[in-house]
Amino acid sequence: MEVVPGSHKLGQLRHADMQDTENLLSRGQTLAVDVDRSKTAFMPVKAGQFSLHHTHLVHNSRPNRSDDRRIGLGISYIPTYARCTARRRVTAMLVRGRDTYGHFDDERRPLVEAGREERAFHASAVATFRDMNADLAGAPR
Repeated sequence: MEVVPGSHKLGQLRHADMQDTENLLSRGQTLAVDVDRSKTAFMPVKAGQFSLHHTHLVHNSRPNRSDDRRIGLGISYIPTYARCTARRRVTAMLVRGRDTYGHFDDERRPLVEAGREERAFHASAVATFRDMNADLAGAPR
């Protein structure tokens, strides 16, 4: 994976959608601003390994040419007073304390690993998240 060290300090940078069938991101997002890439660094990530980095870190990787999938997982810890500005309500899981604001629908904890109800809830939550993401981007669905 290629990264631009320190770029997370720039904050959220503007992105644009692109039609790239090899892009792992839901809308094929790519940066829409110029970033000084003269000091990029490479972080080798072997099969079975993962990277853990700040969500604003400018990063990319080459296409996955293997027969197995590449998986991306994003986790955001936010205070309960934060709210999503999209028209579409999304789910969140309370991991600590109490939620007195109710800005998100409750994302229930799984009762069994990969159970039918758990998979159905996950599929629904992902679809809702993608709809919300498209709403925020003004993208057609």
